[in-house]
Amino acid sequence: MRKNRATVLTLVGILLISNVVLLTILVSTNMLFEGDVAIGKAAPRGAPVNLPVLKGGATLPANRWPDACSFVDQEEIKAIFPGVKHIEQESRPINALSIKEFAADSSWKESVRSESGQCLYSMRLPGETYSSTQFWLRIEAVADPKLIVSYVDRAALGTSTEDAGGADRCVIIGLQEGSWNCRKGPLLFTVGGQTTVTFKGMPAPAPFVWRDDVLPEFVRTIAAKIK
Repeated sequence: MRKNRATVLTLVGILLISNVVLLTILVSTNMLFEGDVAIGKAAPRGAPVNLPVLKGGATLPANRWPDACSFVDQEEIKAIFPGVKHIEQESRPINALSIKEFAADSSWKESVRSESGQCLYSMRLPGETYSSTQFWLRIEAVADPKLIVSYVDRAALGTSTEDAGGADRCVIIGLQEGSWNCRKGPLLFTVGGQTTVTFKGMPAPAPFVWRDDVLPEFVRTIAAKIK
């Protein structure tokens, strides 16, 4: 009798443990897919960014570059990230000395500094408790398109050529959530960023989604502003 009772208690214990394990799996699964974020499509709007016609190897001094934030507005971000909230943007200064071919010499001067050559966007996607998703755009050069092509070919930027998404050419720099370096006409630019969310239909983590699916939509948005 005692043996049967012990057996019953053992079976009950096993069932309870099994139920706990099953519940844990279900909760984990729900947590994995709850709040999955859909990736929208680029929807460029507004007027093109005014860039001068540059020929004969001419370059536009960095202190005359357009504001990098003028290439992507908040409505365009909402098209790429449906459900995004609390979008903030910040213009940041950069020096253009990193591209030697576009500098007359290596000494600092006003013409090689742009006060708004980079734009940083912070935002909160569904499932995030604070604005932990960031996208950034940095202008690398504004110059005669032939000069930019020549520089890109010599510098061998990136590891592979990717679908340009409206740009003339793009390469990926870095692995996983790498950045895209692209050229379109007189503009050479780089885009990158990061997020904490899991995108719809993808397991967590999916490190290449931002690089392969998100950044091309931003490239399309930016490239559409260059005529």
